Amino acid sequence: MARVIFWITVLAGLGATVIAWFVLPDRVPMHFGPSGEVDGWGSRTESVIWMGLMTVFMALVFWGLATLVPRAPETLLNIPQKDKQWWLSSAERRQVLNRRIVPDIYGMGAATLLFLTGLWVMIVAQAQREQPGLGGWFWVMVAVYLVGLLGYTGYMIAVRYRTPRQG
Repeated sequence: MARVIFWITVLAGLGATVIAWFVLPDRVPMHFGPSGEVDGWGSRTESVIWMGLMTVFMALVFWGLATLVPRAPETLLNIPQKDKQWWLSSAERRQVLNRRIVPDIYGMGAATLLFLTGLWVMIVAQAQREQPGLGGWFWVMVAVYLVGLLGYTGYMIAVRYRTPRQG
């Protein structure tokens, strides 16, 4: 299911990029300062290419990780050492570990692509305004993304990859 959601977010990001081509003005805000004011401008073409490349790049990174991590050497797996020893003690346990890791990677990729798509939508909306600038919603979006990512990371460390209780 995580893989399907991931690919849906990839398509949403690419869809937002295509729509941006048709609705962006010739001059687009491309960079915002810490207070949300525009401090860098670009062309529609530059903006759409940047959006598309970032979406494709992030999709490839997370897809690549989900594809390669199950085949990665044990030394590259970053889980707590005492739990790692248990998970890697047999081929069956390693398969279960892989079945947990892959959807987690796809889930984090979906969250990241959803965040980027939200950013693209925000930029397109701001480009339509006379005085563009990122307001409070941008920081809400950043906070939700970071809290969600950190929360899930904590869950993975404390629960998901913990050595199961015997009994």
